[in-house]
Amino acid sequence: MRTGVLDLGQTRLAWTRDGRGDPIVFVHGSWDDHRSWDRVVGPLGERNTVIRYDRRGHTASTAPRGQGSILEDVSDLLAVVDQVAGGRAHLVGHSYGSSIVVLATAKRPEAVRGVVVHEPPLFAALSTEDDELRLAAAKRMREAAELLGFGDVEAGTRTFVEHVGFGEGSWLGLFDAEQRATMMANAETWLDQYRDPDRLAVDPSALVGLGVPVTVTTGGDTLPIYRAVVRAISGLLPEARVRVIPGAGHAPQLSHPAAFVEAVREGLCL
Repeated sequence: MRTGVLDLGQTRLAWTRDGRGDPIVFVHGSWDDHRSWDRVVGPLGERNTVIRYDRRGHTASTAPRGQGSILEDVSDLLAVVDQVAGGRAHLVGHSYGSSIVVLATAKRPEAVRGVVVHEPPLFAALSTEDDELRLAAAKRMREAAELLGFGDVEAGTRTFVEHVGFGEGSWLGLFDAEQRATMMANAETWLDQYRDPDRLAVDPSALVGLGVPVTVTTGGDTLPIYRAVVRAISGLLPEARVRVIPGAGHAPQLSHPAAFVEAVREGLCL
């Protein structure tokens, strides 16, 4: 494994690179860091170069003071593609990292070989028939933000994890002590992300006709709001393939790594 730091001026991104072959850049979701991909690196590194990094403000990566933007995350990802992956790569995203992948692909499709995204939280794309789900998620995110604002980091993080991201019981049932500590350490970055007015400005239909193969993965046992999001994406991006991972939820790279590896290989034609 090779490690390094990409210096972007006010932001420094810590990255790791494993394996050999065509590069795949992995983009983690909210709260966590590059270690969320640990269980899939080995198998995928047998045929490809696997590049992971901590998004700005997460764990070993820095971010400047002031309100951040998803558009900065997009620029960061493209910088990783250019300076660590050699200018062109496959992209794999999880949750909010998937939203970043969608925007980066729309911005520079010539830099992207193929895309696999797992359940991007594109709640703004939901139809009016899914308003109840969207409003319930918005309420819980407000609660999480308020708890974090009051300084109750564990309660705020757990509220998001169990009621927006991964389902009841997941705080203790899916994540170990180290992962829970990582999420709490990155809670302030999530709060900044939550306040970003551009975070919902992600339109998957921007990928139509770009010639980049797109696969959307979803868990067979995921939360209803993510099932609704995947339906919405299928309507907006009819050329995308949808791959269901049986038994999985919102984090198949943790709960069902072998099945997720298979889905990535199939989606990227590896």
